[in-house]
Amino acid sequence: MKLSDFSLFDQKQIKEGKPKTSEVDPVAMEKILALLPDGYLKKIPFFVRKHATTRTIARIANEHPDLYEIAKQPGSLPQDAKEVLQKEVTAIFDEKMNKHNIK
Repeated sequence: MKLSDFSLFDQKQIKEGKPKTSEVDPVAMEKILALLPDGYLKKIPFFVRKHATTRTIARIANEHPDLYEIAKQPGSLPQDAKEVLQKEVTAIFDEKMNKHNIK
């Protein structure tokens, strides 16, 4: 197949590619996971917990690179970034928990 066989939208996506993070910054991960309500991480089975948390942080890094960069910096999170990140990470975990019937 040639590139011209695809639609213009698909051609654009093929050329740009999806930005991916190769590694999750442990400092950012710790700060973001600390924003979760108590007990959320304990509800996730231990054998998939690491995968679930790293993929969630990678998803935040891909969808909200500006907030992820703020979380990577040393020191505490600014209040406005903290609120947005807390809503995002809680929404992602709620979505995943509902998908897998974890209550």
